[in-house]
Amino acid sequence: MSTAANGPPRLGIWRKLAYALGQGGNVLTYQLISTFVLTLYLPTAGKGEPLMPEFLLAVGSFAGIGTYIVLNVLSRGIDTFYDPWIANVSDRSKSRFGRRRLFMAVSVLPLAAVTGLVFLPPSPTSSMLNVAWLGVMLTAYYCLFSAYVAPYLALLPELVPDKKENTVVSTLQAAAALLGGLIATVVAPLAFLGDADTDRGPLKTMALVLAGVSFLMMVVPVLAIDERRLVAQREGEAKSHKPFLESLKATFAFRPFVPYVFGNNLFFFGFTIIQTGVPFYVEVLLQRPLSDVALVIGPLFGVAALAFPVVAVLANRLGKRNVMVGAAVMLAAMMGVGVPLLPTMPSLALPLFALAGIPIACFLALPNAMLADICDADARRTGERREAMFFGAQGFQQKIALGIAAGLFQWVASSFGRTVDAPLGVQLSGPLAAVALIASALCFWRYRERDVQQG
Repeated sequence: MSTAANGPPRLGIWRKLAYALGQGGNVLTYQLISTFVLTLYLPTAGKGEPLMPEFLLAVGSFAGIGTYIVLNVLSRGIDTFYDPWIANVSDRSKSRFGRRRLFMAVSVLPLAAVTGLVFLPPSPTSSMLNVAWLGVMLTAYYCLFSAYVAPYLALLPELVPDKKENTVVSTLQAAAALLGGLIATVVAPLAFLGDADTDRGPLKTMALVLAGVSFLMMVVPVLAIDERRLVAQREGEAKSHKPFLESLKATFAFRPFVPYVFGNNLFFFGFTIIQTGVPFYVEVLLQRPLSDVALVIGPLFGVAALAFPVVAVLANRLGKRNVMVGAAVMLAAMMGVGVPLLPTMPSLALPLFALAGIPIACFLALPNAMLADICDADARRTGERREAMFFGAQGFQQKIALGIAAGLFQWVASSFGRTVDAPLGVQLSGPLAAVALIASALCFWRYRERDVQQG
């Protein structure tokens, strides 16, 4: 670690890597739940007994409301308000342990534990008990996720205030996120999931092991990053003292934040639809065993890893906004056209998902750096640092949007077909995701990056 003459301390490479590893751990838990929960509780026909009803509130010819969308909206809806609240508490904290580090330390073990418990439903057959269990566990998971992630991400602009350096650290975070996703969707399925997984027992074992791995990754920055030495208060800037609602209102009142946050959340919305659909693309559209999720996702992660250095160069030359616009349009075209063609053109799967790694690399690497820029611009404007509230306010929208996205996939797939003989519902997920991604590109186009850089 070195210290600039007139500024806060600079992080050495090892602490940068230690900080980034926390992103790998929390992404691992999120990838595990987003990719495999639905296929555990509502597996493809012939791949195990459903553990909950597909629809709730069915009346007469009305099929009802998708169970998974109800659970996601309720659990993420509660977290929608919890996320900015915990962010505001973190911004105002005066803990000697660190106003970010304290929340990370308290939440890391419960977050890992609940991640595993999501995959241990109490009943072996379809029941409302499992519905209640999943609802409670998902709510606990998302709230604990916020308690760790909002303070964790708020450290980025505090630890690395230099814009070029925060792009580097954000790229390291993206690489760690890729590692977490790789472990959850490639390495672990190859290690645990066989061709005959009709009782989903290996999937449950895999989830418990991955929960332990996520804890080890997330605890590293708690141990390695000492805010008392590594975060220096800058001249003319102070910690936030605004109460919750006033701080939240001030966050959305900063004009550059609005197009950014809508663009980022719409990109995440489209990505979540695709992410939730991956096991069904494998088992329904490609007619392969669940373990082959690794063979679909593996090329995506490989290309994304190779693309990270190029993304950083392009972002510095063209601007982060322009790169994100291009990434959203590219992924929309690929998923909107490619996913519906998979049953008739299975050989398309490998190049389709491999090339998807390019826009996914942009999505993993750039938004955190963009939001760090926004935090710094707002601090220069107001003299008050509210990093966690910006990340929490992003989550305020994001959680409910992602709950709808995952539930929307289940509703469309169950309504229009999610079997080998009737795959239309799974195929429609591609065009649905494309609509959200095009909307994301339009929002990012409205983001005035030059105003933020100069603000």
